[in-house]
Amino acid sequence: MITGHQYHRDSFGILGTAVTGVSTWTSRYIRNTKISRPHIAKTDLFSYVCQLNHDKALETNLDGFHIHIIPVGVVAGGEIIALDYAWGWLTNGDTFPDTLPNTGTATITLVAGDQYRYLIKPIISDLDFPVGEGYSSEFYIQCTRRNDGQDTYASEFALVDGDVHYLVNRIGSYSEFNDEPETTTTTTLI
Repeated sequence: MITGHQYHRDSFGILGTAVTGVSTWTSRYIRNTKISRPHIAKTDLFSYVCQLNHDKALETNLDGFHIHIIPVGVVAGGEIIALDYAWGWLTNGDTFPDTLPNTGTATITLVAGDQYRYLIKPIISDLDFPVGEGYSSEFYIQCTRRNDGQDTYASEFALVDGDVHYLVNRIGSYSEFNDEPETTTTTTLI
């Protein structure tokens, strides 16, 4: 291992969909396997939530959030998947917002032969850290697939996973919740 600089790690979270009131994904097998994953059609909503590990370099932006997908329909090439997103980040003591404050649209361009190909695609990068960030901050994002001229891929995609990448500069916090050193006794063996 090379030392003396920061490393980039990823943090995995939980994928979710709406309970009622909007278009939600359906979980189905991918091809003839018994592997079931959410299939995202136009207007479907999905969300992702993760807690950042204590190895995260505090007060540094996230590198980004990306998704792992498998297009399940035929891809001729040049088709686009368009996702509207909104995201936020909370730390201890923050109030959960009525709406997530940061919004935009991400596009994923597919190429010929992408049907059933495992793809890792960025949604957003360089996400500002929360004010007063402490350990165990949480990242939230919601994505809704568009149903207009921006999304030209007629089929669904299987949503395999999502994750965020971040800088690390330690292996964890000194104490359970912060970097206040614990009082310990050291025993030296001779």
